[in-house]
Amino acid sequence: MRTVYSNFAKLGTINDPAEQLKALAQAINTDFSLPSMYLELGGAAAVKTLDHGIKVIGGNDGQLQVPSVERVKAHLQQKWAVPGDNPGLVDASNRVVSFFHTNMPDIDMGYTAAFDFVDMRNSMNDTFEVLDANNGVTFTQKKAGEAVKIRRGVTENVLPVKYVTFADGVGILDDWLRFQKWWAVSDTVSEFNAKAWDKKAQWHYDLFTALGSGVNVAFDTDDTKTLNKAAAGILRKVRDKGYGAGQNAGFIIVCAPEDVGRITKMLTATAGSLLVAYNANVQPINVRVQTVVASTYIPANVGGYYLVLPGRKLKRADWLNLQIESQRNVYVRANDYVGTFQTNAVIGDADQVARVLFT
Repeated sequence: MRTVYSNFAKLGTINDPAEQLKALAQAINTDFSLPSMYLELGGAAAVKTLDHGIKVIGGNDGQLQVPSVERVKAHLQQKWAVPGDNPGLVDASNRVVSFFHTNMPDIDMGYTAAFDFVDMRNSMNDTFEVLDANNGVTFTQKKAGEAVKIRRGVTENVLPVKYVTFADGVGILDDWLRFQKWWAVSDTVSEFNAKAWDKKAQWHYDLFTALGSGVNVAFDTDDTKTLNKAAAGILRKVRDKGYGAGQNAGFIIVCAPEDVGRITKMLTATAGSLLVAYNANVQPINVRVQTVVASTYIPANVGGYYLVLPGRKLKRADWLNLQIESQRNVYVRANDYVGTFQTNAVIGDADQVARVLFT
C-alpha cells in the first residue's frame, strides 16, 4: 500500500535521509499538481455574482466553486490506486481540499473563461493546429427533386501552435530538513507554485494586450452605446465563419481591476432599470455579457476593456503540467529542484476581440 505524502511536516517521521528526500520530491510534485487537478475536477475561479446575474472573476467577496470532498477522494483513489480506507489517502484528500479553499482563490485563472482547452499532455505532437476551414457551404433553396451540390473543394489555412517551455529552480537547504523547518519548505514551494501559475496567466493575458489598434472600438456617446456597438461589430465580422454566434451569443469582458466598478455599473443599464429611466442619453444594454474577468495583468492605462467572444478560435493547451526534477548540490548543502511546465495559447481570430475604449 502506497503512502501519499501531502504534508511537509510529516516528512520528519522518516528517519532514512534518502527516503526523506524521495518523499519530499513526491510532496512537492503533489503540491504542484493541485491547481491542474482543481481544473480537471471542474473547479472554477472565485466569482462574485451581481444582482443581474453577471459573474465577476477577481471581484471582492468572490465565492470559490470547489469540488466536493467525495469527488476529491474518488479522483485520488483513481490517481494513486489505493483503497478508500487508506489513512494516507484521507490525509491527502484533506490536504487537497484545504489547498482548494485557501490557495486557489489567490491564483489568477480568469483567462480560462476566454479560451477553449486543448489537452496535449498525452499527445506525441509538439503542436496543435487552429483550422480556418471553408467548404463553401451556403444552404441554398432547392426545388422538389433538385440535386444537392456536394462541396468537396475545401480551402484550409492552418495556424500551428507549438509548445513553449517555462522553467525555474529553487534550493531546499539541508538545515531546513535537519532542524525540521517545514514552514520554510512549505513557503518556498508555495511561492514557486504561485509564480508558475502567474506566468501562465500573464502569457494568456498578453495575447489581448498585444493586439494592434485594428481591434479598437472608439467611444461613442456613452459606455452602453459603445458596448452595444462593439458587440454588434464582432457578431457581424464572424457571421459567416460558422461560429454559431447569433444575437444571443455570450460575451466576456477582460479588464483591469481599476475599471471593474465602471464596467459593472454600465452592465446594470438594462431595459427598465433606473439608470436608463433617469438618463435620457443612456441606451439599455442589448449584449449578453456572462462574465467580467479582472486581472492585474491588464494594464491600468489600457483606456478601456476587452470584449471577447470566447472559445471558437481562442485556444489554450498544456503539454506538461508543472513538475520537478532534482539533484544534489554539495557546494551549498542543498537539494536543487527545477520546475518545468509546457503550455501555449493563441487568438486564432482577432475578429473575436474588441478593445472597447472609454473616451
